[in-house]
Amino acid sequence: MSETSSEAGQGAPEPTETTADQADDRRTLTLRVTRVHLVFVAALIMFVTPMATMAGGPWLLLYLIPVAVGWWVLRTGTTVDAERVRVRTALGGTDFGWDQLASLRLRKNRWVKAVLTSGKEIRLPAVRVSDLPDLAAISGGRLTDPTTQG
Repeated sequence: MSETSSEAGQGAPEPTETTADQADDRRTLTLRVTRVHLVFVAALIMFVTPMATMAGGPWLLLYLIPVAVGWWVLRTGTTVDAERVRVRTALGGTDFGWDQLASLRLRKNRWVKAVLTSGKEIRLPAVRVSDLPDLAAISGGRLTDPTTQG
């Protein structure tokens, strides 16, 4: 199954078909936290190494900080297809169908939150307001593109 991946700040990705023999409406879009954050992880490792190796003992636990940040960068993201929205966070995740989505809570230049029919709000990691046209296209008309509305 091929997925389109988007890095924050690199423009909107084009959704692709999951398999060649499926219908065109079976596209998947995966949005993830930009991998540029891994440079910060490398810097953290270089910063922690002198303290951890010279002091030793419990100071070696400082390596858990860059490991945790790296885990967050590699795991966090949102995958959307015609049927479901899947959210992955560092420690878990959730998924819901388009029929459970009541609305989206938008903040300019910030993350987007999904408001479910139950009233629960779920942050959609790596989804920005600029990604909404792509989400609307994949949703099959269940989500309207707010950028085209007057």
